[in-house]
Amino acid sequence: MSLLQGTLSLRRFLVMGPVPTEADLLEGLRQDAFRPFEDGLEEERLGWCDWRNLLIAPPDGDWVTQERFAIFALRMDTRKVPAALLKAQVDLRLQSLQKEKDLAFIGKEARISLQDEVKADLLRKVLPTPRISEVAWDLKGGMLWTTAASTRTQSALIGLFIKSFGCELQPLAPLLLAGRLLPRIPVESLMALDPFDLNLETA
Repeated sequence: MSLLQGTLSLRRFLVMGPVPTEADLLEGLRQDAFRPFEDGLEEERLGWCDWRNLLIAPPDGDWVTQERFAIFALRMDTRKVPAALLKAQVDLRLQSLQKEKDLAFIGKEARISLQDEVKADLLRKVLPTPRISEVAWDLKGGMLWTTAASTRTQSALIGLFIKSFGCELQPLAPLLLAGRLLPRIPVESLMALDPFDLNLETA
């Protein structure tokens, strides 16, 4: 895991809402723990897992709480059938069905049903691609750090976080950070500030 080794790129969020008890925290992680794919056409699954090993879900409660921090991870798995392979398989099945039933034409609904059936068969054979985003939640400071880099992953994290813990995540933009560091300065004054021009003219 990148929390323990290698380079690290972090995004910061402000946690808005009441801090859950340790029991509620663990219950939220258990309730929305990552679960493997089942049969069907589902192409993406997400849930909480242990920050040390993506196969431990729900996260090990003994390792979640680290002093004032709660540490766990968001796992997002995707699986997808290549479009060319799906089309080729569907064409073969259509040809076989036409010969078997002695049909000159197969209707649109039957084609869609057959395509879904073929796609479901192929998805069962596709290995999912996992993506792990670690989370470090400062329960006392109301801040959260995560390795979730893409907009899509951050959106998934924000959505699952409020579902599991009842707290909203607010990206810690410079203006918001300034307000936290300088609480005595009115928000209006901060918003009225002009960007500092670093392009200094030389005589």
